Amino acid sequence: MKIKSLVTISICILLTTGCWDQNLMKNAILIQTITFDRTDDDKFLFGIAIPDIYSNLLTSGQETQASNSQTLSTIANTPREGRMKLNTEIPGNLDASKNKLILFGEQFAKGDIYPSLDVIWRDPRSSMSAKLAVVKGAAVDILRVKPKLESSISQNILNLIQSTETNTIIPDETIQSLASEILDPGEDIVLPLLKIGHNGTAIDVEGLALFNDRKLAGTLSREESTLFLLLNNKRGKYARFTKSINDNKSKMTNFISLNVDNMRRKLDVSVNNDGDVSVNLNLRLDLAVEEFPIGNVPKKLNQLNEELSKSFTSEAREVIHKLQGANCDAFGIGRRLIAFHHGFWLKKDKESYFKNVKFKSKVEVEIVRYGIVK
Repeated sequence: MKIKSLVTISICILLTTGCWDQNLMKNAILIQTITFDRTDDDKFLFGIAIPDIYSNLLTSGQETQASNSQTLSTIANTPREGRMKLNTEIPGNLDASKNKLILFGEQFAKGDIYPSLDVIWRDPRSSMSAKLAVVKGAAVDILRVKPKLESSISQNILNLIQSTETNTIIPDETIQSLASEILDPGEDIVLPLLKIGHNGTAIDVEGLALFNDRKLAGTLSREESTLFLLLNNKRGKYARFTKSINDNKSKMTNFISLNVDNMRRKLDVSVNNDGDVSVNLNLRLDLAVEEFPIGNVPKKLNQLNEELSKSFTSEAREVIHKLQGANCDAFGIGRRLIAFHHGFWLKKDKESYFKNVKFKSKVEVEIVRYGIVK
């Protein structure tokens, strides 16, 4: 019996497979942020941020660990070649499986951004949850900012992006969700627009970067970005506005702060016999008053509803005008034409169809809450 047991165990050991594809974390240098830039002489600049662990801080007489970031960059022909070059400068293997951010420099984003992302979609170890953004100026420069509230610049930017997603300033976009949108001929993408602010010690969300055919073509401000996301039926947890209620903007009592309590968006696309595309885009906002220094909301309720409706409608038309000026079909009008008016779509000029769409937009506002009780 002992011999039989020994033979059985030996066979099982021989048949047991090992971890042939293991990737030990002790040998890995985790990439936290990847940047793509174009230099002044039109060369590709690849940059990364990696953790820099040090233990020089003392708290209550005990040694503690703190985390910071180290920035590396190199001139290369492709992102893969750039990573290979940087691998020779550090002890360990660069690993993008925990990458948090992909940042495009403003000049780089004016060209086609798709080729730079090819290696990320091909590599099975790439992080599909990484956030994307465009940076005013050079993206690699933003990694050298020393934030006051967070030791890691990558975590600082990620927290900023997540908080502005919650407040309906930028859309919730990852490298995974971008994969289908960027290849869709009937829809264009928008990405967060970041900039360095506060004397180089902080990072600000400037608004949205508008893309046409995978190239940066225009921008929206923060206020316009929130309204655009509502028009595009992509509301976060909060959507706040501060509006002037008369022409005198020098006093605090001339403003009202509002939060979207509920919303209903309706978008209808029609095509006439001549092939002209018309879009009815209507938005209904139920608002809650969060701040009104004058104090008496019920007395001015009807007047406020009317004035705010006019203001939001005017701003919605301006947002649509900027989208058409950038030829950025972020509403996905082309996608609806492909699905419901395919014959007309085949005849359309794919380069300029969105510019010729006739929009009719209206925003109706109703204040439904203006205090603790109501």
